[in-house]
Amino acid sequence: MNIRSDSSTHLYMELAATIRNRIVGGAYENDSKLPSESELMADTGYSRSTVRHALKVLVDEGLVTTQRGRGAFVTHEAKPHGEDLSFSSYTKMMEHSGGRAETRTVDACMARAAGVIAKFFDVSPGSPLVKLVRMRYLDDAPLCLETTYLMPEFSPLIDENLDGSLYALLQDGFDRTAGRGHKAFEVCFAKQNEAFLLDVPRDTALMLITDYVYDTDGEPLHVSKRVQRTDRAKYVEPIG
Repeated sequence: MNIRSDSSTHLYMELAATIRNRIVGGAYENDSKLPSESELMADTGYSRSTVRHALKVLVDEGLVTTQRGRGAFVTHEAKPHGEDLSFSSYTKMMEHSGGRAETRTVDACMARAAGVIAKFFDVSPGSPLVKLVRMRYLDDAPLCLETTYLMPEFSPLIDENLDGSLYALLQDGFDRTAGRGHKAFEVCFAKQNEAFLLDVPRDTALMLITDYVYDTDGEPLHVSKRVQRTDRAKYVEPIG
């Protein structure tokens, strides 16, 4: 397992990506035992803390389980990223639900990183990020307002037609594919601009869904915040 050392990246994410790719590629089969922490340390030169952090990422993704005194094992139902619909495109998600999806671009610009978004991308607060704001419709009715943040390398997207699948643009233009990540759910209340765009009274209770998504190499890909109506949509969204 040849791991390059690069201080500009999180070493534990690099190790997690290597193990993940071996699981996806079949080198580590379902239910098989992974190398021990000591073996991974000896093989990669990483500290025990880095190895444990990498394994925790894979546990959180559902690819690995750990058993005290026995080590880490590939889960019984581990599968390739291509079969994981947790972070599939909105259009595909709506197709699975039987709905008719539409996307309209509201804004595309550069913004400044702050808070948890800066932390996710491992950049300093105030660093430039690409910001894409799009309205999502389901069966011609407004469903959610989505704001997506990406690293500056994706700035050419600002001049692209963003009314289709963003994931298709990332794949075709940058050879980057969404892998795994996690979601956060909370209740919020419609601000003036959100109320106008979503056609609801101001301060209406909405669902805020935040996606933190890594690519298939384990690198941070995007953060998306969806402010969503709760009275129009009935669909099943898979959980990773």
